[in-house]
Amino acid sequence: MNYKTIAITLLLGLATHTSLQAEEMMYHEGHDMGQTGEMSEQAGMVMTKGVITRIDASNGKLGIKHEAIDNLKMPAMTMVFRVAEPALLKDLKVGDAVRFHAENPGGKLTITQIQPQ
Repeated sequence: MNYKTIAITLLLGLATHTSLQAEEMMYHEGHDMGQTGEMSEQAGMVMTKGVITRIDASNGKLGIKHEAIDNLKMPAMTMVFRVAEPALLKDLKVGDAVRFHAENPGGKLTITQIQPQ
């Protein structure tokens, strides 16, 4: 075996070991690297920051310019969401900074929780 073969073997072994350590940490309690968003009081609910751009109360819709939505794997953009309940729109106005949780039931992007920042 020559030095080149030994070096490649060692590098591959090190890369595999590092990859396995990272994977183990991702699911280890207290080190969840899989979720980067803020968590609400309800365990497991990722909250996303955004700013309200429009409110359509009669149709139960809300326009938000938002950061990346981690749980939906969606990049930052401005878009319209349905709201799960009309009461979620209470006391909100265009320009408000908010934190919200969105889901995609039946292919319809829906805000299930929202709170002013």
